[in-house]
Amino acid sequence: MANNIHIDFVWSAQKGMSSLYPLYKMALSQGWDSNLYKVKKHYFLNRKLVKSLSDLIVIAYDQPLYRLRKSGWDGKFIYIEHGLGAIKYYTYKYNFFHEAELLFYPGPVFQRKMEAINPQFKNGLLGGYPKMDALINGKIDRQKMMAKLKLDLDKPVVLFAPSWGGKYSKQSGIWNADFLKDIPNLIIVPHSQDYRYAKKLNAILPSEDEGINPYLQLADVVVSDVSSVLAEAAILDKPVVQLKLSSYPGCFPEKDRRGKDVYLTDDFIKREEKNTDLNKRPFKIAYLDEDWVMGEISEPEKISDTVSTALAELDKFKKERKYWGEQSCYKCDGKSSLRIAKMIEHFQKTGERKQIGDLD
Repeated sequence: MANNIHIDFVWSAQKGMSSLYPLYKMALSQGWDSNLYKVKKHYFLNRKLVKSLSDLIVIAYDQPLYRLRKSGWDGKFIYIEHGLGAIKYYTYKYNFFHEAELLFYPGPVFQRKMEAINPQFKNGLLGGYPKMDALINGKIDRQKMMAKLKLDLDKPVVLFAPSWGGKYSKQSGIWNADFLKDIPNLIIVPHSQDYRYAKKLNAILPSEDEGINPYLQLADVVVSDVSSVLAEAAILDKPVVQLKLSSYPGCFPEKDRRGKDVYLTDDFIKREEKNTDLNKRPFKIAYLDEDWVMGEISEPEKISDTVSTALAELDKFKKERKYWGEQSCYKCDGKSSLRIAKMIEHFQKTGERKQIGDLD
């Protein structure tokens, strides 16, 4: 059922590919002429790709965009997010976000961030997060999975899935795994950027096809810092524990190692850095006067007791989980890929950026 839509999907990092893949598969099912391409680091290796690449592409990171431009491609792009971690400062901080033909906000909190940064931006639509579709619609064989992981069926499963940062700081999320080592039925799944430390920490490397989803479905409680998995767990109504650390990757007041192509003024950034107090408000969302809190907050040394509290009081943060689940992922009905595909298709055919809500 070809419909004359030629849009390719491009990636350079594993998480970008994982975020794009569900939407790419949906595009194929809708009859689009689409390909999923990896953009190489060295621009001369992309010359052949540039010749066949569509004039409009979909990205989930800016790195492939810059590589393609350096290789001579001068088309336009659509942007979808690669996670639900609203707290971090890099969301909409850089120029390329504001150059998108279409930009899909995962949820309303992301839309509010854009409004705080660039109230004149008119190319954004609420889309949800395609990667969530499989999490919402998927099923696991709990007994079989626990047997494979050698877990005790009679005890709750604790998932530790922190954000990235192991390369840059020994205080980052992944290096706090030692504080959880005595918790029974513990599963550690690192961020893809920290896979190199998996063996040392006895962590699991998820499959490329399923990612962390089966482990989120299996878990009875999820422990993290500022990772997207907190919102993903909240959407599944799983209790979470949020680690209070001295710093978080990609969060104020940490200095951005990237100094180029920044949309924000220096004064704007300095004001955000000044207004950040990780001791008083460790989970304040960058650019907003809101706190991304949906569960118990714990210092690493107290994590074992806090996990026990979270398991004993399952409904304590039920209201917060519902709120942040809805704020982080629009609709989140397992149809994000279809919804986004329909909005892209409408834009391609009419030039209109039309918000689509409920689907039949």
